[in-house]
Amino acid sequence: MHRHDWLLPLGAHSGHSWPASRPGHIRLSAALRGTGGERQERASLGDDFGAEDFSDPVRVESNRARSFGRAARDGSRSTARARLQPPEARARGGKDAADELGDTFVYAGADHADVSLQVETLQNFLTQKPDAITLAAIDLNAVAPVLKEARKDGIVVTTFDADAAQDARDMFVNQMSYKQAAKTMLDCALMDSPDGGEVAFVAASPTAPNHTAHIKYMKEYIANDPKYQVFKVVDTQYANDDDAKSYDVAVNLMQAHPNLKVIISSSAVSAPSGARAVEASGHAGKVYSTGFALPDAIKTYINDGSEKCFALWNPYELGYLAVYATHLKLAGKLDPKPGTTFKAGKVGEYTVGDGGEIVYGKPLMWTKETVDKSPF
Repeated sequence: MHRHDWLLPLGAHSGHSWPASRPGHIRLSAALRGTGGERQERASLGDDFGAEDFSDPVRVESNRARSFGRAARDGSRSTARARLQPPEARARGGKDAADELGDTFVYAGADHADVSLQVETLQNFLTQKPDAITLAAIDLNAVAPVLKEARKDGIVVTTFDADAAQDARDMFVNQMSYKQAAKTMLDCALMDSPDGGEVAFVAASPTAPNHTAHIKYMKEYIANDPKYQVFKVVDTQYANDDDAKSYDVAVNLMQAHPNLKVIISSSAVSAPSGARAVEASGHAGKVYSTGFALPDAIKTYINDGSEKCFALWNPYELGYLAVYATHLKLAGKLDPKPGTTFKAGKVGEYTVGDGGEIVYGKPLMWTKETVDKSPF
């Protein structure tokens, strides 16, 4: 297995093939969201950078998707930059994959989600001539021109978690298919409110590709699947993955819709913020918040009975898979055509689907029985 240098989330490619014996370094560049202000940071991921460190759930989700990787060639070295979802676990997964493959991994980034900043970051990375880029797109189309430029220069582009325009990347590593994610959240909503009722959705923005797809499919299931027809969609609001705004949006939804039963969000900031708003406003047991959330952010609400179910996936394994697949593509060992199967180290075997999509596809349901047994 050969080694690579990465700079993630973006970069340019030197255009020559990798010798099998070449050593490498991986760097991740992450854009963190929700902490306020703008910050650029670079740091090696040593043993103290643990997947279990989720002390600040706002910062963790704010890192939800935004740049996750780019690989660069530099003599015998290679670098990768990335913008991460739950960053500690995802970065640890990416680092472990890189270590297994003989690459070195570094994490760095900016701390709020801004499309223009992401594009600027990607443009800057192009001058550093990486071999590959892995990123979670803030906007489906806004990053497409610079990613197309990268691919024109021979750079492998992998999106993960939140996709870019299909012709702007080589592969998309999705945490779940959008349909699977939609059903998972609706199943949680049914646990909260078995008799159904009014539901409202909260997304980051109208252009967030994963959130808008989740809402689209949840609406379709509510309209057409008897299992979910007990629900009635009454509203969709946007909170920019911001904790304070998510709280206010949840409060406003409960005021605007007196019969509201469930607030659903695939933002791991907005879902727990909604739970906090439900409890603080005295609606516990009457209104529920659900969707995707880190276990430490919602276990209090689940254990006290004010909430019954949230969901997520294993961010460690998703980070591992994204780095592993990109490495295989760089090494010429993965052709991301539909039907192609490959083994991604310890996270198992995967099959490439239509449009170069690789689905991780292992949802985790947080309930009173499982929330204290999180694998990360």
